[in-house]
Amino acid sequence: MKDKRPFLTLRLLVLSFVLLGCIIIYFSGILAPNTVNVDIKRKTIIKSNYHFIYEHWKEEKLNYLRENEDFVKLKAPNQFKYFLELCDWVHRQWERSIPDPYPLSNAIDILKDIRSQKTGGFCGQYAYVLADVLKSLGFFNVRYVELWSNRGKNQSHFVVEAWSDRYEKWVTLDPDFNIYYEIKDSGIPANAYEIRQSLFSEQKVRARPVNPSQKIKEDEQMHLYANFAVSLRSDLMRHTKPLTIGDRFHMFLFFKDKHTGDFFPGNGAGGSGGIPYTHVTERKEDLYFDCNIARVEHSIDKSTKEVTLSFFTDNSMPNFKNFSISKDLGKNWQPLKGNIYRVKKNDRTIDLLVAPVNMYGRPGCVNKISIQF
Repeated sequence: MKDKRPFLTLRLLVLSFVLLGCIIIYFSGILAPNTVNVDIKRKTIIKSNYHFIYEHWKEEKLNYLRENEDFVKLKAPNQFKYFLELCDWVHRQWERSIPDPYPLSNAIDILKDIRSQKTGGFCGQYAYVLADVLKSLGFFNVRYVELWSNRGKNQSHFVVEAWSDRYEKWVTLDPDFNIYYEIKDSGIPANAYEIRQSLFSEQKVRARPVNPSQKIKEDEQMHLYANFAVSLRSDLMRHTKPLTIGDRFHMFLFFKDKHTGDFFPGNGAGGSGGIPYTHVTERKEDLYFDCNIARVEHSIDKSTKEVTLSFFTDNSMPNFKNFSISKDLGKNWQPLKGNIYRVKKNDRTIDLLVAPVNMYGRPGCVNKISIQF
């Protein structure tokens, strides 16, 4: 009769290993640390290679403008519609005319000189006034945009771009013609680059009236965006001399690509051929960078599972004051001292909102952090 003991021994050995594995898995589930997942909506900030200078929040003329003009009474349901209300207010302040003599490049002097009939104003003056109105209300991310059409020499225009926290992008406002532009498919406001792209590609952008009673064409003034440059500074309220064309050629950053035409021959600077601007870039991000963003870093304590959140603006918000935190999805906000916030281990998912706030109390873009223990 064959001896069955080796088989029994092998079977017992296998069962022992299986039992040992089950015990290890069981106690691993009890003793092993729980996983903590941290999900951050926005992790990066697009940056320019150029340095932009914005108006300082303590500039006295900002307070004077805000306290002596009635645009402070305007209201709107959201930020971008508020921009449109302010654009319309600027458009209604005077009839388009020739600025001779040329006024200073700030809203206070422009409005005073035009109202007293000392001079007139066209696209440049409308743009300077709108930018200052926005800054006086705490919207410091504004800049001037100079446009040049390919249709003829010296056919130019001047508009404003403002950063929209609502759409997290730069948007174009034209207080002279009292229009803005939007991307047809989405209805999202467009910037100068997107308007220009619509001239050379399939992307569809259309002009829209700031005042619904206006009648305009969908391609209203769009040809002017064939070439454009944005200002590297907007701190003009303290300047004691008007900004000249030469000043703009040194102060603005011009965008160049394969579609750039010889729109201003004979005035090239810095080896840029027919382009008169000192600063020229082919990198779109140099002009269209992020503003008012709270970048988030995090670490997790191995023993307590406490999550430490660190917030940074990376200089994306001019006149930054502090961060603000909401623990109830935006119903209530609390200012944060410093840039650190700690979340202790919990049995549920925690959603936090964070936004940077400037010295005028204007919050920037909202970033969302979800923590699951």
